Amino acid sequence: MRGLRSAVLCATCCVAQAYVLPGAVPAPRAASVSAVRMEAGVESLPLMMPGQKSWMPKSVDTALSAKKWYVVDANGMRLGRMSSEIAKILLGKHKPTYTPGADTGDYVIVVNAEKVMVTGKKASQKLYRRHSGRPGGMKIESFEELQERIPERIVEKAVKGMLPKNSYGRELFRHLKVFKGPEHEHESQQPEPLTFSGLTVTPDSQVLELEDPDDPTCATFMGA
Repeated sequence: MRGLRSAVLCATCCVAQAYVLPGAVPAPRAASVSAVRMEAGVESLPLMMPGQKSWMPKSVDTALSAKKWYVVDANGMRLGRMSSEIAKILLGKHKPTYTPGADTGDYVIVVNAEKVMVTGKKASQKLYRRHSGRPGGMKIESFEELQERIPERIVEKAVKGMLPKNSYGRELFRHLKVFKGPEHEHESQQPEPLTFSGLTVTPDSQVLELEDPDDPTCATFMGA
């Protein structure tokens, strides 16, 4: 009976010491009881690249006063190439402060939206779909039909499809202003004219030029 009681007291003492903070354990009563000590922690590693730090735009960089306004004349421009350049400006990729997910871009105004062009047979074969949400509510119209009805929507859909599909992209889309005709209502912002070059304004040509003098179907051969 005496041996059972001593065993219970010893187990209780060990359990009590297991929950005592290090350093708070009193001096052992007997030589067989040792104080509980925790192992030394791992030292923190030094900074691998102290000279490099991630930069994020401040409120000054994303403020409205730091944004510029540009106006783009869509007369004779290709829809896809023009929209990709406009998306870059809305995202801010033309600035050294560009940061993914940060609003560092500028505002873009598009005029003469009804004069934008597409190449090949896209005018009759490119389709735009919308749905009312009810059964059988699908409406389909071609590029020519939508350009005659709402030409601004063509540019808006093209640019919106090149922006991120989240709240960030929806916020950037609000910085795009599209108008039919040469007039717009943002003269007070003093927008700067923005022009593109290259294939963005190159007219479409489906004519094949044969300049081989040995070809009997060539105009040069026939004229000789």
